[in-house]
Amino acid sequence: RRVHGGVSYLLRRDLTTSTMLNKLKAFDVYRKVPTDLTEPTLSGAAVSVLSGIFIVLLFFSEFLAFLSVQTNSEMFIDVNRGGEKLRINVNVTIHKMPCSLLSLDAQDIMGSHEVDVGGSLIKRRLSATGQNLGEEKIGKDSGRREDHAHEHGHGHGGADDYERVRKEVDNHEGCQIDGYILVNKVPGNFHLSAHAQSHLLSRVFGHDLTAIDVSHTVHHISFGDDSELKVVKKTFNTGVLNPLDDTVKIRPPHVRAPITYEYYVKVVPTTYQPLNGREIYVHQFTANSNEVQGQHLPAIYFRYDLSPVTVKFTQKRESFFHFLVQVCAIVGGVFTVAGIIDSVIHRSVVAIIKKAQLGKMN
Repeated sequence: RRVHGGVSYLLRRDLTTSTMLNKLKAFDVYRKVPTDLTEPTLSGAAVSVLSGIFIVLLFFSEFLAFLSVQTNSEMFIDVNRGGEKLRINVNVTIHKMPCSLLSLDAQDIMGSHEVDVGGSLIKRRLSATGQNLGEEKIGKDSGRREDHAHEHGHGHGGADDYERVRKEVDNHEGCQIDGYILVNKVPGNFHLSAHAQSHLLSRVFGHDLTAIDVSHTVHHISFGDDSELKVVKKTFNTGVLNPLDDTVKIRPPHVRAPITYEYYVKVVPTTYQPLNGREIYVHQFTANSNEVQGQHLPAIYFRYDLSPVTVKFTQKRESFFHFLVQVCAIVGGVFTVAGIIDSVIHRSVVAIIKKAQLGKMN
């Protein structure tokens, strides 16, 4: 009896399981057709092969898009990001003016006029052939003020200074200004000139201003932290960060009048946000230049104006789930369209064959 009861229990359990499986099959929306009821066709094979190739091409296209990094841009009103001061990186060589006569001054529309601009600069003496003859640091961050460097007669045209400057001029020395300055975030200008050494200048050149030549090469001008600018250049391929680099201005030999060179710079605050989410504050800018001839002391002016609009570039990468959805859409869409095309072709061929068999075709 125990054996018979156990067998009955197993039979009832199998029957219950079979019934549940049959009920579960009712939910199958992918009903299978027996193989002997299907018929392969040449048109179906051609559509299948073309569909497979198309799916592979679309898959690789979507996969490359998934691996690529997209850069989106937006604009909004500046909220004074990055502090109250604007850093300007400068690297300019004046070919025919010694460092003893040259100074870098800054002015802005608020009335500020600084001869000793905040920042850190290096004056590098250059020979007529471009060799380095020595350098000195100037600026507030360097611990040396430029006006201190001229306290002992430079600004007043002492005899020793006159002889030294006279010798530098006769040797056709040049000067390279390299470093950065800090200015207020308002429109203004910074300029390279000999205005601060007017007494020495008059003794060396007299009233002959034609002998003063500020032909120069702009090796580098940029706005913002130079290290962050390097990160932006390495990470992003968008933006105009240093359009004045390697600009050369030489006074033509036939021109005897003094020439003042002016650069007009429009600065646009820019925020870059790479994939790691850290925001980098730099500045793009556009520049135009002009040359002015006249009987006045020549100089090199960089006049800048700041835009109130900030541009933001953000890097984004497609998420894996979005990529998965796109792949599913590609596979499903291609198979659906291929099925419709195959069905149309098959029915058309069958209809044509039937008409041919009935002799209704011309």
